[in-house]
Amino acid sequence: MHSHQPIFFVFAGNNGSGKSTFRNLIIDKIGLDINLDPDAIARRIDSENPESKRLAAGKEVIKSVKKYMKEGKDFSIETTLAGTNAIRQIQEAKKMGYEVTMFYVALRHVNQNIERVAMRVKNGGHNIPTEDILRRNTTSFKHLYKYAHMIDNLILIDNSEDRGDIVLEINDGCITYQAHPLPSWALPVANNLREINKKRLRQNIPGLLNDGMDHLP
Repeated sequence: MHSHQPIFFVFAGNNGSGKSTFRNLIIDKIGLDINLDPDAIARRIDSENPESKRLAAGKEVIKSVKKYMKEGKDFSIETTLAGTNAIRQIQEAKKMGYEVTMFYVALRHVNQNIERVAMRVKNGGHNIPTEDILRRNTTSFKHLYKYAHMIDNLILIDNSEDRGDIVLEINDGCITYQAHPLPSWALPVANNLREINKKRLRQNIPGLLNDGMDHLP
């Protein structure tokens, strides 16, 4: 544990969602110096075929994350959230006393992700195979829905219109902002949270009733 509470920032979302753009804007505003991006590391290792270096880049990120957590430094990672490395890192950060803040950026349909990656390639950017985008879209949302309850501060951003609209914000297990209507991809997060809170309330009711009875004459 650390004498102060460090912060672990996670910028998540499928390829083409625009998470890198948001990360650059946000880290500049908060003045965060340590930012780990496996895609950027893979491009540094092999600019011609970065996808072939994803494993090596992932290992480098894992090593760096462990180092920064041990030192208690604030830092961020960028992830599609399609794999389990980021999930394990979030779990470890929580154990070590970190506050975890996630910005999850998504589009309303995976075809938009594919189109935006194709446009990026036309402009000289790196390509992501369509089959990878489709696979990551499914597993990324699956992990978001399953593990959202672990995040201290979760901000969901719909970037379908290139505006970066915040559609849901959750702080310490409570919804503090919700757009109406919510995009369909964000609904499971809100619904799952409400079910979790209902379950907790039902579990606590017997104790609350007993406490009340203790105060009766």
